[in-house]
Amino acid sequence: MGLCLSVKTNIVRKCFPLLSKIPLARIHQRLESEQEDIVDRIETINRVLARTEFRPGSHLKLGSKVEQYPHVQDFNRQVRTVLSQATSDDHEARFERLQSVIQILEKAINTATSNTLESLRLLDPRYQMSFYAEERDAVTQEVRDVLASSSGKSGGEKESFAGTIVAASLAYVLTPDGYDKPVYCTVFLDEAFSNTAEAVSRRVLRVFKELHIHVNLITPYKNLNLARESARSLLIAERDQKNHESRLCEVTWEEIDERLEQQRQQKLGIEARALGVELENG
Repeated sequence: MGLCLSVKTNIVRKCFPLLSKIPLARIHQRLESEQEDIVDRIETINRVLARTEFRPGSHLKLGSKVEQYPHVQDFNRQVRTVLSQATSDDHEARFERLQSVIQILEKAINTATSNTLESLRLLDPRYQMSFYAEERDAVTQEVRDVLASSSGKSGGEKESFAGTIVAASLAYVLTPDGYDKPVYCTVFLDEAFSNTAEAVSRRVLRVFKELHIHVNLITPYKNLNLARESARSLLIAERDQKNHESRLCEVTWEEIDERLEQQRQQKLGIEARALGVELENG
């Protein structure tokens, strides 16, 4: 009897300090409200995606689903049981059930196990959910396709899908609670569209703009036309290979056009001379 009393006393010592700081009901409620918040924020992004073309005549709509992981279901079931018996006179049974919940929580927050997928799925609602995208007809809202990944798609479709999802993901993580758009919204895209079709790149950049994300493009010189619709100013990085020196210079679009025209004329001259044709300076 003395041993049982000692064990029970230890349970009380462990449980009540934790529950006095973070009541079990509040933990349960917080997990549920975070799932609802995720769904609400996705709907905010969906309102923007509905105005943004994914492919001609269609747009993307993001969706989510709560996965039924057995250990998460078991934990939720135990929590509900503990909460439902909060006023029960069977103190020993209450403490035993509470001890089981506390042990699960201790394992989930232990530094040695907190980053395992099992622990993350238990206490982080994002890991309890799976996400997908529907391609919908812009007029009828009919579902054309459901995409859980870009596998099986053409190169252009993969690029458009990946770019749109990246933009939506950034908008999600950069939008604080209580806001409907990002507050800190400056991102840098390093050669993100180097090998992407220009039409696809422009479409994806429009998604970034609609989501109120300020994009800084780091792109090769050959892709400058892509930045024409998105960038108000340009910084050109130039490297002197002979002296191993680099410099940045700010230029206008007018200056860029002059440079491109000079390069075009030089290229024409080289090609003409290769064919034995002499061009007149006009």
